[in-house]
Amino acid sequence: MNQNLQKVMGCALILSLLSLLTACGRTSSGASNAELYGSAVAALADDEAFAIVEAGAKNPVLLASSQLLDGGQTAAFCDVYYAADGEAKKIGSIDDPETTAPLSCDASGIYATGEQQVLRYEIKEEGLLELSEAVYIRYDDSGRECYEKTAEGNTTQITKEEFLSFEEKAQKAEPILFHYGASGS
Repeated sequence: MNQNLQKVMGCALILSLLSLLTACGRTSSGASNAELYGSAVAALADDEAFAIVEAGAKNPVLLASSQLLDGGQTAAFCDVYYAADGEAKKIGSIDDPETTAPLSCDASGIYATGEQQVLRYEIKEEGLLELSEAVYIRYDDSGRECYEKTAEGNTTQITKEEFLSFEEKAQKAEPILFHYGASGS
């Protein structure tokens, strides 16, 4: 098949996938996912998979990753794009070396978890990606576990129960499933 026909078919596939990937095909502004992110998805490299998620922001959020876990549909790292002012822009990355579990999301944001941490990212009204809340297991000088929470620039000590509660919230969030675009894989 010639390359131009492949590109046209790939773009058509991308646009149809974009309209189906989220539970709500229309955003609060009335634009479809294809209108918001079609050109951004078409510009992804062949080895990049994408997901469009509802994560508590005004518009859905586009995530792209070339590092899927175990050849599946989940990722621990991704670039984050957000549509504002008529175009989709890369607003950051979720790329923490301690992240070991698949990314997940709910209405409060996107979660990245590891063996000793849980991070929650939000898209702020200005279209900025922000690490809004994080909990960590730390070790004191004698090797005992202690627990910390960082939010709004402040770090406080928390209980093990508070850490486990936040971890449970992240585990209950929906795993983010990534899909390939133009490559059709």
